[in-house]
Amino acid sequence: MVAIILFVCIFWPEAVASAEETNQAAPSPDKVLYLTFDDGPSDYTQEILDLLARYDAKATFFVIGRAAASQPELIEIIFAAGHGLGNHTYNHPSLPSVSRERMVDEVAKTAAVLGDRDGGCLRPPYGARNAAVVKNTEQLGYQLALWTIDPRDWARPGARVIANHVITHAHPDGVVVMHDGGGNRAQTVAALRIILPALAKQGYRFAAMCRDGVAPPLQKQAPPPMPPSSAPILTTSAPSANKGSANASATDDVAVEEAPPAPLGVVSFTSPKAGATVRGVVAVTAVATHPTFRKWQLDLILDGGSDTFLALGEAPADEPTELVRWDTALYPDGEHQLRLRVVYEGMNYDEILLPVTVANQ
Repeated sequence: MVAIILFVCIFWPEAVASAEETNQAAPSPDKVLYLTFDDGPSDYTQEILDLLARYDAKATFFVIGRAAASQPELIEIIFAAGHGLGNHTYNHPSLPSVSRERMVDEVAKTAAVLGDRDGGCLRPPYGARNAAVVKNTEQLGYQLALWTIDPRDWARPGARVIANHVITHAHPDGVVVMHDGGGNRAQTVAALRIILPALAKQGYRFAAMCRDGVAPPLQKQAPPPMPPSSAPILTTSAPSANKGSANASATDDVAVEEAPPAPLGVVSFTSPKAGATVRGVVAVTAVATHPTFRKWQLDLILDGGSDTFLALGEAPADEPTELVRWDTALYPDGEHQLRLRVVYEGMNYDEILLPVTVANQ
């Protein structure tokens, strides 16, 4: 009896803590979440793999070919652990802006690095795609793999902010995009320590897509993140009048400094006109500039509220410029909105919305 009491006193608290950490709610067959990581492999990839193993979670890594080529052992570790491997091009270009020959080369060089570990899924950098990219992807024998949940971890808003976004937006068959490469990903690793146990307690299981015949879910996709190379300058200044500000969600995970008020930019559509009915291929023309310009991004907000990416550019449009030839036939008929954002220093942005009606039928 004394031995039993001693065992309980010494080992029971540790056993309970271990059980609380690892014995989560029984995973539901209907609550599958697909975690995906872009732009690696990097020095953070192994930390992510260790966390995934701890919670018996599988994920999919969309690798940049040049990074994968320099770390073949890590690619083998990812695959041996049961995770999916996807193609994220060799040099991370925006595919709508390159020739078909360049796209084929980018995909083929990464495919050669992955070999038979290639899961047959292509994630275009920034999520950028147009009709030509979609067609080329199919001709190359790949499936496009985008996402539905984007915590924008690349902006480093704080581990808690990243985790809260994923947890509150999680849904069955959801696809989460995060990053294990492209910069400092310490916040992503820290966020994953919160995400995995929290969603496991809700009955989610974490599966790999682009592996063993599991294809990306067919559903509406979220808009892409801005390129990780656009290193944000986070501040603690109060949110500006601009609707979007990464500063507002910065936490003590990031060293911050006060910033002066941002100057105003110019964001305006010149074509099509507000309220226009459009069909077929439409030239979207606009002005998109700012004194500390970083990027512009054009999205379509579909009737019902979901977003889909149309185009992005890394040069300002100081005068009316054709941003994209928009093939409306790829989207459902209805009353939608074009949204143009100019992203500037600090990863703040100005934006404008333009209502349009798509009527192809």
